[in-house]
Amino acid sequence: MRQALAASDFDCCSAARTLRIRLSRRAMDTGRRLRLMHRLAWVCVLLMLVVTSASAWLRLAQPRPDCMDWPGCRSLARPVLRMATPAVLGDPATMALVRGTHRVAASGVLLTVLALAALALAWRPRQRAAGALAIALLSLALALSALGIVTPGSRAGWVLLGNLLGGLLMLGLAWSLLGRMNARTASDGPLARAAVAGAALWAAQAALGALAGARLVEAAPFAHLALALLAAPWAFVVGWWACHRGRRVEGTALIVTAAGQWLLGITASAWSAAPAAVLAHNLVAGLGLLLLLGLAFASGRAAVAPAPTQARAPLSSSPA
Repeated sequence: MRQALAASDFDCCSAARTLRIRLSRRAMDTGRRLRLMHRLAWVCVLLMLVVTSASAWLRLAQPRPDCMDWPGCRSLARPVLRMATPAVLGDPATMALVRGTHRVAASGVLLTVLALAALALAWRPRQRAAGALAIALLSLALALSALGIVTPGSRAGWVLLGNLLGGLLMLGLAWSLLGRMNARTASDGPLARAAVAGAALWAAQAALGALAGARLVEAAPFAHLALALLAAPWAFVVGWWACHRGRRVEGTALIVTAAGQWLLGITASAWSAAPAAVLAHNLVAGLGLLLLLGLAFASGRAAVAPAPTQARAPLSSSPA
């Protein structure tokens, strides 16, 4: 009887040790997976910055009419006297380099979000929120790839807006995914809704600016100018609000970005819409939209590895 009890106690202790080892390995593997996801989220953000910057460069390097009195020079009623290709932006060798960089970065984004989606959803415990953002990024990447294949070289307005807004949305979602992997203070409901409204204003502002530059809509230049009177102050208020809700770094960055965007807009207008100034204006618009979407989609909960469960071995019974 005593031998049977001793053997039973030994089996229970051995099983408990085995269970502890397996749980510790599982937690270690999950922690490694989350660290890899965090690194890939950073890679995705940086690649999307490259993609959106290269897209803006290629768009602004196209031949454009001279502009001495923006926004009036972008009116469809004004005849185009001369089309000029920007000297630096439109250099053939530079254009080839930027176009190649765009393709490599876009391919890298596609592979990165595929890896992120697999890491988030293929193993337990599944990171469902991060996985949903990765799936959204993957869907947008595939849609933009299909758009580029179907409409090569098209300058139609809907193609322009699809590429522009799709790229900016992917940049914002990539930043939100990175925030999901970090421990951040949650945005409360009113702040998140204000950030969503601000992101919509900045997206509309970017769309109107692109339509104005391409001279596709008569009212676009003046609407772009009028909306700036609302979009920049709105972002400034959202940034101030975020600072007072525990999101000091992002709030301060948004305030600085809104002020910088306002100054760049004035500079671009004063310099007769010089392509270099407009390019800087485009890049800062992407940063502002990135910060607004990060505040809008923030949950304040980071993906964390589960703590290993401590399995307790049953107490050995004392011999009678």
